[in-house]
Amino acid sequence: MARRVFLHVGTAKSGTTYLQDLWWRHRDELRERGLLLPGTGRREHFTAAALVKGMTAHVERLDEHELATWPRLVDETGSWAGDVLLSNEHFADSPPDAAAAALADLAAAADEVHVVITARDLGRVLPSAWQQRVKMGARQPYRRFLATVRRGEDDQKFWRYQDVTAIADRWSAGLPSDRVHLAVVPPSGAPRDELWSRTAAVLGLDVTGLDTESRRPNDSLGLVEAELLRRVNERVPRPRRSPALTRHVKGTFVPEALAGSAERESFVLPARHHAWVLERSQATVAELGARAYDVVGDLVDLLPADPRAGRTPDDATDAELLAAATTVVARLGVATVPATLDEALDLVTADLLRRS
Repeated sequence: MARRVFLHVGTAKSGTTYLQDLWWRHRDELRERGLLLPGTGRREHFTAAALVKGMTAHVERLDEHELATWPRLVDETGSWAGDVLLSNEHFADSPPDAAAAALADLAAAADEVHVVITARDLGRVLPSAWQQRVKMGARQPYRRFLATVRRGEDDQKFWRYQDVTAIADRWSAGLPSDRVHLAVVPPSGAPRDELWSRTAAVLGLDVTGLDTESRRPNDSLGLVEAELLRRVNERVPRPRRSPALTRHVKGTFVPEALAGSAERESFVLPARHHAWVLERSQATVAELGARAYDVVGDLVDLLPADPRAGRTPDDATDAELLAAATTVVARLGVATVPATLDEALDLVTADLLRRS
C-alpha cells in the first residue's frame, strides 16, 4: 500500500502542461526519490480521468486494455510503498459521485489520499482558454466567448473547469482539509519555476538538481494567428471535424505552420470585462480563505491584474490576416499565392482537410 497518493485535478490552463511535462521527464529521478507516477505516460492519466468522469465520446473509442486503465493505475498505486502522483486536468469536472468513487478507490490503495488543485487568475485564464478552444476547433469569436462566460450561458463547461471553489468542494468530500492542497500560480513576472517549486512543496519532494526548462515548443499564438485559425475553423464542415483533424492542428499545423506567421502580439482581457472578473475573483478568494485548505502561495494572486491597453483577436484586420495566411500557405508548400483573404482561408482549409 502506498504511503500517500496525490491526485492533481487541475484546474485547466493553470500550468498543468508545464508541470506534467516536468514530472514525466523526470519520472525515473522522482521514482528514486520516492514518488511514483503510475502508468506509462501522460496519455494513460488522461484516459484514467476520462473513465472516472465518464467522458463518453472518448470512452466509446477505447479498447479492452484501455478500459481497464483506472483500476490498473489504482492497483499500481497499491503496490508502491512510497508516494504516488496522478495528474490530469480532466478530473476537475467529474460529477460529485464520480469524484467520491475515485477517492474511495484511492483510499483503498494508500494510507493517505491528498488532492492537489493548481489555480490561476481569471484575467489570464480567459484569453488562454479561448485560444485553447480555437485549437480544438471552436468558431466562437473572442468577444462572444467572454460574453457567454460572463452570463454563464451556453458555456457552463468553462466554469466546470475553472470554478475553483466548486472543484475543491467536489474533490474534498470526506478528506481532512489539510489534505486538500491549493497551489496558486504566481503572477506574471515571477520565476517560471516558481509553480514547480510550490507543487514540490505540496508533494514534500526534493527537486534539487532537476532541470526545469520547458522543452516543448512555445505554440502560444498571437492575436492575429489565433483569429486566423478561428476563421479557418469556420470553413471546416462540421462533419469533417474529427479527432484526427484536431490532433493534426495541435501537433503539426499550429507549431510548424501557424506559429510565427505574424508578429507576436499577446491579446488582453478587455477593460470592460475587468469589473465582473474582479468581483467573481474576490468572491472566490473569500470563499477559499474561509476554508482550512493547505494554500501554497498567496490567494491574492488569484485576483486579476489591473486592465492594460491592447488589442484583442476581434481587432485583427483583413490585411493582417491575409499577410499571415500567405505565410502559412507558403509554409504548407502550396504553390498558389492567394490574392484575397477568402482565397487564403480556402487554401489553408483544404490543406488541413487533405492532411487529416
